[in-house]
Amino acid sequence: MSEQLAFRLGEPQPDILRTLTAEQRRAVEHGTGPLLIVAGAGTGKTHVLTARIVHLISSGAAKPHEILAVTFTEKAAAAMQERVDLNTPIGLNDAAIKTFHGFGDEVFREFALELGRSGELRVLSSAEQVIFVREHLYDLPLRRYRPAGDPLDYVRALLDLFGRARDEDVSPEEYVAYAGRLRDGAGDGIDADVRVDQADAQEELAVVYAAYTALKEQAGVIDFGDQIALCLQLLRDHPGSARRLQNRFRYVLVDEFQDTNDAQFKLLRLLAEPHRNLTVVGDDDQSIFAWRGATLGNFDAFRETYPDAAIVTLVENRRSGQSLLDAAYRLIQHNPERLETRLGIDKHLQGRPAGADLEVDHLQYVSGADEAEQVAEVIAREALRHQRRYGDFAILVRNNSDATAFLNALARRQIPAHFSGGGQLYERPEIRLLISFLSAVALPSDSRHIYHLAVSPLYAFPSVELARATEASGRRQRPLREVFDEIAQAETGFAPEAIAAAKHLCEDLAHYAERAAELTTAELLYEFLERSKLLARYLDPDSALAEEQGQNVAKFFRLVHSAARTLPTDRASFFVPYLELLREAGDDPVAADFEASTERVNVLSIHKAKGLEFPVVFLAHCTDERMPGSMRAEQLPLPEALAKSPPLSRENHIAEERRLAYVAMTRAKEIFYFTNAVDYGGTRTFRPSRFIGEALGRQPERISARLAAYEELQRFQVPAEEADAPLPALGPDDVLTVSYSDIDDYRRCPLLYRFKHVLRIPVLPTPPMIYGLALHEAVKDYLRRKREGERPSLSDLQSVFRAAWLAEGFISPEHESERFQAGLEALRRFHEQEQGQPAPDLVEQRFSFMLGRDRVVGRWDRVDQGAQGSTVIDYKSTAIDEGSEKPQQAANQDLQLRLYALAHERMYGSRPARAALHFLETGERGVIEPSDTDMSVVRTLVTTTAAKIRAREFAAAPAKGIKTCQQCAYHQICPSSLTVRGAGTAN
Repeated sequence: MSEQLAFRLGEPQPDILRTLTAEQRRAVEHGTGPLLIVAGAGTGKTHVLTARIVHLISSGAAKPHEILAVTFTEKAAAAMQERVDLNTPIGLNDAAIKTFHGFGDEVFREFALELGRSGELRVLSSAEQVIFVREHLYDLPLRRYRPAGDPLDYVRALLDLFGRARDEDVSPEEYVAYAGRLRDGAGDGIDADVRVDQADAQEELAVVYAAYTALKEQAGVIDFGDQIALCLQLLRDHPGSARRLQNRFRYVLVDEFQDTNDAQFKLLRLLAEPHRNLTVVGDDDQSIFAWRGATLGNFDAFRETYPDAAIVTLVENRRSGQSLLDAAYRLIQHNPERLETRLGIDKHLQGRPAGADLEVDHLQYVSGADEAEQVAEVIAREALRHQRRYGDFAILVRNNSDATAFLNALARRQIPAHFSGGGQLYERPEIRLLISFLSAVALPSDSRHIYHLAVSPLYAFPSVELARATEASGRRQRPLREVFDEIAQAETGFAPEAIAAAKHLCEDLAHYAERAAELTTAELLYEFLERSKLLARYLDPDSALAEEQGQNVAKFFRLVHSAARTLPTDRASFFVPYLELLREAGDDPVAADFEASTERVNVLSIHKAKGLEFPVVFLAHCTDERMPGSMRAEQLPLPEALAKSPPLSRENHIAEERRLAYVAMTRAKEIFYFTNAVDYGGTRTFRPSRFIGEALGRQPERISARLAAYEELQRFQVPAEEADAPLPALGPDDVLTVSYSDIDDYRRCPLLYRFKHVLRIPVLPTPPMIYGLALHEAVKDYLRRKREGERPSLSDLQSVFRAAWLAEGFISPEHESERFQAGLEALRRFHEQEQGQPAPDLVEQRFSFMLGRDRVVGRWDRVDQGAQGSTVIDYKSTAIDEGSEKPQQAANQDLQLRLYALAHERMYGSRPARAALHFLETGERGVIEPSDTDMSVVRTLVTTTAAKIRAREFAAAPAKGIKTCQQCAYHQICPSSLTVRGAGTAN
């Protein structure tokens, strides 16, 4: 299928290209060759990168699939993809927009054979790496770094060293060679014993690095650093594969270049080697991830590699007032060796003209409690006086622990707040309850988790009686569970409500203990969520807090399901110790993904605030002891002779912290406050941060005061309940992204849509889901390989099916075997039908198009191009009677086919001649010829359904009454389910 690269006659140029400043246009319309865009805060760097992609496509300089854009987070990649979708003509949005690790993972799996690896390798998280090393601790040649008193003492430090080596593109072989040179140069004479000791240490580290790498290869696992390292290996050692990748991506664009490490830049350089069309966008003043391996040296490396590179500087800030930007500039000028000096450019941002209102201020208080209370008071006053929404305010903190006082102060005023730090999922109350449940079932003698369950609203054991029970447990040295058993049997003198609560708790634990032997961890957890009606608490359609809690529960459930796949036996008794290991190893997943709230005060770490903006910003706890604070030295630093980036130093640490303060300041659109106190507890007083004086151009006044006893006690007051806020509906100008699945689920029942797509409450994989996924994976792999000129065998096809199969949720082993054999037979039939047939034109092709302000996304399983036009094919794994008229009947009624036809029309400017449902089990098809009426019907369906989703109309309305409820995965937790009433009627 030929790609349409020109606009239709009379079609307007995409809006994104009409709104560019002169300097932005220079960057966007740059021709071929390397380009460095130095983009200051608020100057629209991501906008420029997106516009450049649109320009390359719309000008005909590149086909969409020849463009690769790389950024650092999935959220940033998705946002860029959406912007491209919204601004490319006729849906030409097939550019590859990836994260570095996502790109590395795809390349690795595609070229696994060339690298001599299996394409099914598992990527270890940071915590899983620690567990992996612990399991193989005595397989590694450790001596001094495995002390007898604490053999695990250096595990984290070793992994940090190996990760740093990967970031700096130092292979195990290079490290071993370096250690050998140290040994050879130790010699005799003065300090020879010191040099020998250093050589011993580095030799041990080098051989352990090599052994760790070999162990990972033997175990079939990799870590995040390997994803980049293996890509580099492919590009360096396999010229044929390297040329395929280089020819595939003629234009490479990189966002947040200041956050790249040495290995990532080398990967980019090799990828762009033949054509040199590499565009990088970054700002050295916003480099705040040195702890993650980022190096500002890549700006120098880029200029050395491409001395002829064009340089465009963006300084027109569309976010902030000039007084605020002047203060931020005064601050950052104290950093040495900035690009401004090295490139001879002007980076003084230009914003809105300064007004009469104060834009930057410093608020100083006696105590930390007073600081939090007064910041909350300022927010309450400003919200009332200027009619601001609470979402207009942000409190930024350097460390997560600093947020607690502010969250409590806001809650006491019933001001809703939204917090996100660097982790926190396991500490959320709703997740602690789930962890306590699993632990109480798996480890009955663990009194901590039994206690937490007992005091929860689920069992509500009376607090006075609980104190007696806890005392009895300690006095008699018996687990609390045994004490509750006695209370439940009314053998002691406890109150009736305590006996009832204990009986409820013990009966539940006994029930779940029996079920734990039969069910997987995920199944057990899901049964608990169903029976306890916990999820019903998260269904308030207007509560932002309830929705966030529901999303946290959903995220934990997904983590349970994912982690369980690494266990030898997936049962709670194995999972709970594994979870403890993960947490001991530092696993701290983030709570529900942070989205800046419009109705709640946003409290977040400075690192999390990167890329966001708020009208009013407070930088809290801004003391010299916190910013810049003290430097954390690496326990096992990478030797300077191997490192490409400068070593850690006090000067570099202060420069990074100053950049962090600069990022905080440039988040503010109207007002920015530094806040601090002189007393945060302890014996010493705290000083205002040096960065305050640098930004204000004057030294802040230092106050001193003795803390009153009452203020001292305030630190220990009970936290207030979190305040709630309404959930805002989407406005008419907001873009809503929907797929056919979204539309179909909403039509079945709006509350089902909310469970699945808003709260994202997971459901256990059902046999039809497992069967369908495995079939589609096999068919997709077969068709992609066929399209690339290969001739996959039936054995290849069925091997992919076996690899994708999950033995979960089936009624019995016989049931699983029956469906597995049915899948193999379906693939045999499919393979037979494909013999002699032409290769598909498109396979698993993503599409995206706009209907007004609604963005419709999806994927075609297959598109064939023939003499009479295109045919869109959707594969179905559902069983259907062979030789019946049902395939055609299904196609005649299928709205998904019509949506896919509309997508083809919008993407390529022509309606497909046919659209077909292909039933894999029988090999039969139902075919339609999409008509004008079909297109009109599906357009109306999308827009009317999307309007209801925008308005958050999620009241239960099952399309087929009780039948819909019976088939719904959420019927047991749904308070509106008709199955409950149906059961009552039957009785």
